[in-house]
Amino acid sequence: PAWSVGIGLAIMFGHRVLAAPFMAKFADARCLWCGRAGAAEPLAVVSGGRRWSMRACSARHATLVRRFLGFVYRLRAPIALGIFVPLAWLLAASLAAAAGHPLLPHATNAMLFRVVVAATVLAASAGPLVPLRPAARAEPGADARGPAGEPARCPFPLHNLFLLGIGNTLWIFRVVGAWWLADALLRR
Repeated sequence: PAWSVGIGLAIMFGHRVLAAPFMAKFADARCLWCGRAGAAEPLAVVSGGRRWSMRACSARHATLVRRFLGFVYRLRAPIALGIFVPLAWLLAASLAAAAGHPLLPHATNAMLFRVVVAATVLAASAGPLVPLRPAARAEPGADARGPAGEPARCPFPLHNLFLLGIGNTLWIFRVVGAWWLADALLRR
């Protein structure tokens, strides 16, 4: 487990070295929704305290991006908890097992991680289906768009979504999440 944890941490923290510069280079040329090159619809997004001039292929893709980001922005705390608490548990449990003091059997730790993360990403993948709140009716800061004319806000590292495009990333969430939940039910 120690080698696995080390490699996992290196990938988790090291991927920014490649992903963030890639996003910076192509942010104004690739569609944030589908990842296609040549996107022309302007789309402003704030992430990590920086305003990004992104693009979408069409007004429809721009709307899907805004819907998803609005949804995850409103639910950023439960989504973060649903991903990072099971990750922290799995990391702690793996390190404890590597030290010879397992907290629970590894299969149980892995199952807990998979079920909670799968439920979280499946719920988050519904974001594009949720209409944006009208700016006039929404309480301040409730929507990722903010007041009219302000950019969408991404509460999580945007480069993770940019690499494949949000739409493609959400399909991976749906497929892997559904598989992990089905696998958990089959192993009961």
